[in-house]
Amino acid sequence: MMKESLVKNGTMLGAFAVVTTALIALTFFGTEEKIEQQRKQKLLSVLNEVVPKRYHDNALYADCALIDASELGEQSTHKVYRARLEGKPSALILEATAPDGYSGNIDMVIGVDTSMTVLGVRVVDHKETPGLGDKVELAISDWIKSFSGRKFSSDNTKQWQVKKDGGEFDQFTGATITPRAVVGAVKRALAFTNHNQAQMFNAPNACASGDEELGANVIDTDVIDTNEQPINTNEGEQND
Repeated sequence: MMKESLVKNGTMLGAFAVVTTALIALTFFGTEEKIEQQRKQKLLSVLNEVVPKRYHDNALYADCALIDASELGEQSTHKVYRARLEGKPSALILEATAPDGYSGNIDMVIGVDTSMTVLGVRVVDHKETPGLGDKVELAISDWIKSFSGRKFSSDNTKQWQVKKDGGEFDQFTGATITPRAVVGAVKRALAFTNHNQAQMFNAPNACASGDEELGANVIDTDVIDTNEQPINTNEGEQND
C-alpha cells in the first residue's frame, strides 16, 4: 500500500515537474523575440542620446568594432559604435568602464565626433551610493551633461579632472570618488580615441545586421598606437 502511494505521488510530482518545465520553456521562447526587441530599442535610445540623429544615417547598433584596450576599462573587449553620414565617418560611441567607483565599476557610453568634441556621456550601470554618487545618472541630476560640447586635445588634458584636482568638472557635495572616477574614465577613453580614431572607423564590422559576434574581429591594441598612458585617478581620493 505504502509502495503504491509512493509510486503514485512520485508520478504526480514527476508530471508536475514536466508540465512546469514545459510552461517555463514556452514562456521563454514566446517572449524571447520581444525581449530582444526591447533590448535593441533600449540600446538604440542610449546611442541616439549620445550621438544625435543629425550625425548619422546608418543604424548605429549594426555598425561596431570590438576593441581590446585597457584605456576603456578592465574587461577584455568593448564595443565602439560608429556613426556615418552619407558613408563618411562622423562620430564614435565608446563603451567604457570606470573601475574605481566608490562601490565598484561604473559603465558608461561616450559619444564623440571626428573633431574630438564630446556629444554626450551617459552612465548605463553603477552601484554608487543613493543620494550621493548616483548623481552621475541623468535621471538624478544634470551633472553628466557637463561633458557635452567640450573638445578634447593633447593640450587640454589637465582640464579633464574634477575641480578639487585642478580641473573643470564639479564634484558632488560629500562625494568626490564617483565624479573623479567618471571624469577619469572619459578622459582615458578620449585620449585613446584621439590616437586611434581612424583605426576604429576602419576596423571590420563586428555587429553586422545587429548581431554582436563576440570573439571575432577584435582589434588588438598591440598594433594600435596607444601613446597616451592610462591615467591614475586613485590618488588622494576621499570617501563617498
